[in-house]
Amino acid sequence: MPSFSTILVSRSKLSQALKLICLIGIVLINQTAFSQPALTMKKGRETAIAAGLAAHSLVNLRISSLKHHNEINYWKIRGLDKAAPQFFSPRYARTSDITFASAGLLALHSISQNKSSERNNVGLLLVQNVWMTYNITQTFKTLSFRARPYASEPGFSPQKKDDAYSFFSGHTSLTACMAASHYFYDKRQPAVNRKPAITLGLSALAIGTGVLRIKAGKHFPTDVLAGAILGTGVAYLNTRWHAQ
Repeated sequence: MPSFSTILVSRSKLSQALKLICLIGIVLINQTAFSQPALTMKKGRETAIAAGLAAHSLVNLRISSLKHHNEINYWKIRGLDKAAPQFFSPRYARTSDITFASAGLLALHSISQNKSSERNNVGLLLVQNVWMTYNITQTFKTLSFRARPYASEPGFSPQKKDDAYSFFSGHTSLTACMAASHYFYDKRQPAVNRKPAITLGLSALAIGTGVLRIKAGKHFPTDVLAGAILGTGVAYLNTRWHAQ
């Protein structure tokens, strides 16, 4: 049974993590906008990207098939990760699934708000960003095979591969990617056409999803932070690559 002082320390560390996430968000909001409003989609390049992503997905499936759930790796829990509860909470897990799905629906809605001439380009860009993020996330999960926080409960015995898919948080990386994809594209639009409410909503859902994954016992804070950085980085680089 954790002492009151231990609980206070854990809450303090979790608070520091949330402040760091908010600070990253503030930095992104104040980034200089891209100068051109249009995306450049070249058939050859987009076909090559799709082929590469498909190949990466197949490699991930192969790596996963070679792993067994008994190979679970119990990393030493240090620093910020000590704030993660070492038990599974179905209620928080279900809620994180809801916020994740809500982010997806809001991202699709943001695509529908674009001009018809640009809608397909924005949709394709989002698909690429999300697929890239998902592939990289799965690669790290299957290679690291890090035990989820709840797997540290006394007497716990791994029963499935999902018990070892902690590093890093896929829910967080994908929601962060959706939020960043909308933000980086939206900042390239004329001020009158921007949709800050959607950016704010997606950002809130991304942060909320990350916090809920920690509280569910599914991920450590470092899993969530790594996922947020990956999703944001992929969205930034691929959007910039497709800018005229």
